[in-house]
Amino acid sequence: MVSCGFYKNNKKSNNPLFVAAQDAGFLKDERVAADVEKLNKKIIAAKYIESLMVGRVSVSVSEIAKYYETNKTQFKRQDDEALVLMFEEQDKNGAIKIKSVLDRNNFESERVSEIIQKNEPRRVFFKRSSLKTGLADRVFKTKSSSFIIQKDRGFVVFYVINVFKKGTLKDPVDVNDGIQSRILAIKKLKLKEQIVDSLSMIYGTY
Repeated sequence: MVSCGFYKNNKKSNNPLFVAAQDAGFLKDERVAADVEKLNKKIIAAKYIESLMVGRVSVSVSEIAKYYETNKTQFKRQDDEALVLMFEEQDKNGAIKIKSVLDRNNFESERVSEIIQKNEPRRVFFKRSSLKTGLADRVFKTKSSSFIIQKDRGFVVFYVINVFKKGTLKDPVDVNDGIQSRILAIKKLKLKEQIVDSLSMIYGTY
């Protein structure tokens, strides 16, 4: 049976399950209290280690370049890919205007740059296998081409910047963030182990 206190507390809390457990006296259970204490200690320990790691781990440009050169096989494309700009939620006239500018001007031109800055299109890598046949045929037809499709929220202009064949290497700039994240994760793990070993020597086993 749920007490009236639950309904009063529930209105003031964004965690009704916790309030219900508290109202039912569940937190007074010795086993629950012991588990909560263990969990709190783990959270505090993890937060403390995080605080000791702040500012002590970084990744240099040379480290990213070295990782890329050493692990190139990881960055081979497993499918045909296309790099596309998507100008979304346009009205019909806006979509036609964007397509016209893209088709009539060099991608590096000032006019194309202006229209990109104004509309902030999404930059997306599409894999051929992830697209329906009709759309895939249009996307992978040729690079530096554009087309318009209509969706529920208006028109979308697709501009195909480049097309890449399966088995080709991804450009370093396109995998830079992923490499940086991997190296950071490895470094953080090593630093955490060093901190834990150091503290264990002073305070005992972690």
